[in-house]
Amino acid sequence: MRALLILSLLAQTIFAQDEEAVVRISTSLINLPVTVLNDKGKFVVNLKRENFRVYENGRQQQIIQFESQTNMPLSVVILMDTSTSVRNRLEFEKAAIKSFLSSVLQSRRDRVAFVTFDTDIKLVVDFTEDLEKISKAVDDIKSASGQTSFYDAVAMVCREKMTRTGPRRRVIVAITDGADTNSKTSLDKAIALAQKTETTIYGISTKGGAAFRVEGTSYLNADDRDLKKLCFDTGGDVLFPKNPEELNRAFQIVTDFLRNQYLIVYEPDSVADGRYHAIEVKITGAKNLTAITRKGYFAQ
Repeated sequence: MRALLILSLLAQTIFAQDEEAVVRISTSLINLPVTVLNDKGKFVVNLKRENFRVYENGRQQQIIQFESQTNMPLSVVILMDTSTSVRNRLEFEKAAIKSFLSSVLQSRRDRVAFVTFDTDIKLVVDFTEDLEKISKAVDDIKSASGQTSFYDAVAMVCREKMTRTGPRRRVIVAITDGADTNSKTSLDKAIALAQKTETTIYGISTKGGAAFRVEGTSYLNADDRDLKKLCFDTGGDVLFPKNPEELNRAFQIVTDFLRNQYLIVYEPDSVADGRYHAIEVKITGAKNLTAITRKGYFAQ
């Protein structure tokens, strides 16, 4: 699966951003969690500061802080789709979340929150270190109904939760089929809000193995492509597990991403012009390596 992961990451496209549909951020210090993979999809964790080059709008930037395999604590929000479209996959979602809980927290410094979304968005459990509390809340969900307010849920989490986490790596793990039928927030604005709050999004799709979406084929529908864009543009990834074994592997990949990252901090040399600033990280001194991080931000 990791070989497929690296191929998908290499093939991703940077989409144009809608300036009128996004929230702009001030340019001070830019924090970049960076994951590096080799051509086999394996994590590369022995690189030094001098191996990294950061470019903003094509201009090289000065790295002012660098950490390898950063131990910065995590703030993770689990977003669970409870709309009608996932009714037949509800138990799949619940199993996915419970599988992830036992692996995500490594110390009492890490925190997890649990949010559900359908027509409405509900903060079920606020940030906590108590995994049993979240596990019980997951078990208590018995049905799925209503429309899907996925992008509104991402926007709410970024605005109301991620802005209050302090110096932490901010992560959303979304378990969903990727469809959005009810949001006032656009896909581009959801991406911009995640970029603004330096939030990385990982998607665990409930569609893997279904007749209309078989992993390993070239077919992706619009919902799949939008979910991939949301994750890729924020520095994350999306996976399509089709059975319990692949489900566990998918969550292990997400956990490995979070535990095998570099942290790069730079101060942009550009002016606050209100425009989109593209970010690219390149690796020097080693071949066939890919750096994964968020794609940019709007500067004000």
